[in-house]
Amino acid sequence: MAKRPQILIIEDQLGPRKSLEMILSPYFDVLTVDSGEKGLAQLKERPVDVVTLDLRLPNLQGIDVLRQIKQMHGDIEVIVITGYGEFKTVLDALHLGASSYLLKPFNMGDVLTAVNRAAGKKRQMDQLKEFLIQIGGLIGAEKELSQGIKLLEQDRSLLEGVKKMFEKTEQEIEEERRVNHFDFIRALIDTVEKRDPYAYGHSSRVNYYSYLIAQRLGLTDSEKEELQIGAYMHDIGKLGIDPQVVQKKGEYTSEEMEAIKRHPEIGVNLVAPLNLSPNVLALIRHHHEYYIGKGYPDGIGGEDIPLLARIVAVADAFDAMVSDYPYEYRKVLSLEEATAELNHCSGIQFDPKVVKALIETIEEEHDRILLKSALFADL
Repeated sequence: MAKRPQILIIEDQLGPRKSLEMILSPYFDVLTVDSGEKGLAQLKERPVDVVTLDLRLPNLQGIDVLRQIKQMHGDIEVIVITGYGEFKTVLDALHLGASSYLLKPFNMGDVLTAVNRAAGKKRQMDQLKEFLIQIGGLIGAEKELSQGIKLLEQDRSLLEGVKKMFEKTEQEIEEERRVNHFDFIRALIDTVEKRDPYAYGHSSRVNYYSYLIAQRLGLTDSEKEELQIGAYMHDIGKLGIDPQVVQKKGEYTSEEMEAIKRHPEIGVNLVAPLNLSPNVLALIRHHHEYYIGKGYPDGIGGEDIPLLARIVAVADAFDAMVSDYPYEYRKVLSLEEATAELNHCSGIQFDPKVVKALIETIEEEHDRILLKSALFADL
């Protein structure tokens, strides 16, 4: 019978600690402690596969516990657990090597999914280490047995096999890291948008419209992936703006408008611990630049505005025109009215080729886009 993965729960509150234990104990060997100090002491005596770590702990804070865990046992998978309002701490935790996070109040499905994924990743790395140790011993033994050309060729083939396996494993780990990374981003934006029910689904719709444009323009897979991440996160900087200003009904005062204009720069600073690509950071910073150079924050124009930012600028504006936000002072436009407005702003606010790509797609897929927009509105 296969050995069950070892899970350590570090949680000071009795209720969540017992809940996690009940959820996980049918499938894993579970240890529980009620402080970071006890967790670190336990790991010195008995390393485990996965740790679930509450970020709010008495005395030694969760982020410091995570740092010490990674120094002691860098291969242990750590899932951080947090409540609302700890955005910066979660980003710091991911930067320190946490594999994923759970939001309180958590449910059984989310817990099992996160822990299964982490345990699987740990098992895969352990198997790879063991395999490489065994292969290393085999290569050494064969070299002692013979100096013949044939055996050297066999050694070379064996080494190539190890190399290919290692490359494959790296690819699998990178793919899992990418999926985990994007899952976190999507969950994070969902959490942010839930603070404002009228804006909920906006980032998903902007992502969808951006993808349609990317398809039409023939972007590469890597460009589409960066666009997808950036489209979800384009307005993350609004976390740093007073919600009463963001949700204000009617026109902004000059002071309020200046505050709103800071959200792209705030967004770049907020996501710095995520180690996003320069292209994603540029998208977040520049999605409010104007094609003629009169936007913000930097006033750049034309091709100097990164392409991904030009795409999101059009997708963002289109969604604002066709969506119903009660605190905005303009009427909702039909698809036809919105495309007419995009055409009017083409070459002024927006890149003409990006506008053309979206309008052509809307004309070809009018009904599907209407349906998708309605589905996103009900997310």
